Amino acid sequence: MHINWTTSVPVPQYPKPKLRNELNRRIAAATDDDLLAAYLHWTEGRVAVEQVSAATDLEGTIEREQGHLAALRMPAGTLFWVQYAKARHALDSELARLGDASGAAARTARLVWEQLRKGTTEDLRASFKQRPQQQEAPAERLGPLMDQIGGIDQALNRAMRVYREAMHDVALREHDLHAFVASQASIALEDIHTMSPAAFEQMVAALASRDGHTILRSGGRSGDLGADVITVAPDGSRMVLQCKHRHGGQGKVGSPDIQTLNGTARPEHKADIVVAVTNGTFTKPAREFADNHDINLMGGALLRRWATWGEPLLSVLGVGDPGKGSSGTTWWRSA
Repeated sequence: MHINWTTSVPVPQYPKPKLRNELNRRIAAATDDDLLAAYLHWTEGRVAVEQVSAATDLEGTIEREQGHLAALRMPAGTLFWVQYAKARHALDSELARLGDASGAAARTARLVWEQLRKGTTEDLRASFKQRPQQQEAPAERLGPLMDQIGGIDQALNRAMRVYREAMHDVALREHDLHAFVASQASIALEDIHTMSPAAFEQMVAALASRDGHTILRSGGRSGDLGADVITVAPDGSRMVLQCKHRHGGQGKVGSPDIQTLNGTARPEHKADIVVAVTNGTFTKPAREFADNHDINLMGGALLRRWATWGEPLLSVLGVGDPGKGSSGTTWWRSA
């Protein structure tokens, strides 16, 4: 038997001589195998307890993050709700998955510890002897369990990092949007409502120029055959825009105007992209006709995105190459 008596661990002093004598007798009778088995068993138990603590801590961290996420409320009507919702859903789903995994790991760790605790009353030397392959010692589950808990922790950190980066990107884009709206390049929809039809056409041409379009016609005139503004977009597409101003934003553009535009935009003006622009709205027949004849309609809501918020025309319409051109702001770009 080999005992390091220079250890800094104090040797316990028992008050009852009978107990002290019995413990001394047993220690004196212990073999190297006895001491090694006792130490290994104690170490296994300690590792098991550490894994119970690690898995339980993970469970608590995940539960707190789930609580924080549930308590967050995005302001109603925010422009970036889709991006926020996408990032939130991804994190929520991952937290739920990791919560289940950490709970299972904690249960496994507690089970291993309980099995080791019960094994304390058994012959410890026998537990470390050669076993048939089908028999697995409780402690043999600790290695895979440590890998599992470590993987959960890494996945949690990764999910939180991705979520924070997504929220940071949304915050930057929102800041960029506010800065653009405060600049002279932004035109409020309320100001557009007070324009004359001619000024409205000039504004449409100016906005297209802002986005990098080459302007071939900047306003309607007699015999324009429905083409008030003609441009070449940054991606090379030829675009014909018909402008229909409605005072105060009230009033709708009907199907006859869209039919006229359809009859001339491509045959007469060789348009690749045809657009009808209004600060008002479109009737149902006009929308149906436009859908059937590949005509893009821009009403007040889309016009706000283009004129007020600075999203480039191709991006607003979802046509051509939305990545081409720039209005001076990048909030609209895909995250």
